[in-house]
Amino acid sequence: MNKHGLILGFMALFAASALAQDAQRGALAYQTYCGGCHYERVHDRPPERSVVKSRTMLQAQVMRWAPQTRHEFTGDEIRDIVEYLDRTHYRISE
Repeated sequence: MNKHGLILGFMALFAASALAQDAQRGALAYQTYCGGCHYERVHDRPPERSVVKSRTMLQAQVMRWAPQTRHEFTGDEIRDIVEYLDRTHYRISE
């Protein structure tokens, strides 16, 4: 592998690691602030019955319901929760 390939490989590994950390933070935020109102299985619907068809729609739903938690989420927290839900339930490919 040449030098550029090695650098690109490390960059991809770092990006994957960062997304995993985002999902871990998202899981913690979801469990802390969202889990009191509903169980995660609410996200496990057949795709044809789900309102969520894209990551943008998933983010819109997270933002729609966020005020119900009475926690003022940061943009990073919203993104982390979206990453978590996408990785664990929706598996949307855009």
